[in-house]
Amino acid sequence: MFSKYAERYVLRSNPSGRYLGVNEHSQVIETLDSPSLAWTFHTHDGAVRHARWIGEVHGDTPDVVRLED
Repeated sequence: MFSKYAERYVLRSNPSGRYLGVNEHSQVIETLDSPSLAWTFHTHDGAVRHARWIGEVHGDTPDVVRLED
């Protein structure tokens, strides 16, 4: 079944339960309280790929969370 809404996924840090985003000035990954401010992915595969890359570098793979419309 197709939806008129695009799927959206964000990454959630395991230890803190906060969401991951990219600082627009320094381009550093940071944790945020709100999923609406987090780095958004439009495919599950893209979100999983980035979560794995982050896990390889930081040692803790974030969760991929689908946002509901």
